Amino acid sequence: MLILFQEGIPDIFFPALEARGFTIARFRTGEHDAARDFDGRKTASAIFFRANFKLTARVLDLLPGLKLAALVSTGADNVDTRALDERGIQLTTGEGANARAVFDYVLHALCADGFDFAGESLGVVGAGHIGKLLIDFFSQVGTAVSYYDPLLEAPGSLSDVLASDVVTFHVPLTANGPHATQAMLNASYFSGVHKRLRIIQSCRGGIWDAGFYAGLAPGQKPEILAQDVYPAEPPPVEDLARARYSTAHIAGYSTRGRLGGIVKGLAALLPGIEAEVRYPSGSAWFLEEEARHFAAQPLRFNALRDGYGWRKEFHEYDEAERAAFLKRFPRLPASVRERLFLL
Repeated sequence: MLILFQEGIPDIFFPALEARGFTIARFRTGEHDAARDFDGRKTASAIFFRANFKLTARVLDLLPGLKLAALVSTGADNVDTRALDERGIQLTTGEGANARAVFDYVLHALCADGFDFAGESLGVVGAGHIGKLLIDFFSQVGTAVSYYDPLLEAPGSLSDVLASDVVTFHVPLTANGPHATQAMLNASYFSGVHKRLRIIQSCRGGIWDAGFYAGLAPGQKPEILAQDVYPAEPPPVEDLARARYSTAHIAGYSTRGRLGGIVKGLAALLPGIEAEVRYPSGSAWFLEEEARHFAAQPLRFNALRDGYGWRKEFHEYDEAERAAFLKRFPRLPASVRERLFLL
């Protein structure tokens, strides 16, 4: 069986697949390059791909033998799900696999900013896997937290969210329907904001209105505290200056976040294989260092993203790594210190 893997997807599982008799071939990200790579590989039974590759009906026509489309990241705005259904092709996604990684990213950004967990408030837009983790955590540590998710039976309040000190977004990119998120972050969205408002944006760059985003600068309302996604990727160099911390689309890139979506796809091919997975040991990290690393080489967005190393999630930190984090942020209240490293 031939399996196609997009460039940039880690090859850690290749030896195990080849030992089971699978043949593996890489394909490039660009539409025309990928089409050339698919030539002669029409018998491929599965394709593993990322959020920056559009799986369209045209691509599927080039691969008539496909039975499985495995999106290794979250969201499916890059997938023609109707075309998959018409062809009877199974779709798996990494939904939920990187929730802890993005949760960590938000906590890193808040700690680096000196967020006052006792005196400031957090607003969460989108109460799915990631949003729920944040809402639960901040409720437990005694921080005022509000949320808004119009798809829930109890949607919360957008006005309450926008009255917070910091707002973090965790929504899919959708173009249709009454609650479409494409270009939703515009002047109208923030028209009622009259105080300082910091934003953490780590879901999809497409939720920004491009014109509104182009006019944002540090110190304006709203102010971008941390951004990991951009209206255009790779982003132009000037985009990095719009936020206090800009990173290269790595918010969900913990070791488990990067590999979890792959494992979900492999489980569709080989039921039970997830029980055999042993994740490689990663390292602790700091958001400020990642932002400095990106700022020093802003033209290497894709290389930094694709070549990102293995990263631990908070609950995987050893005693020394926990101590180093707490030493860097000594003003964290006891309630945060007690819960930060728990699974």
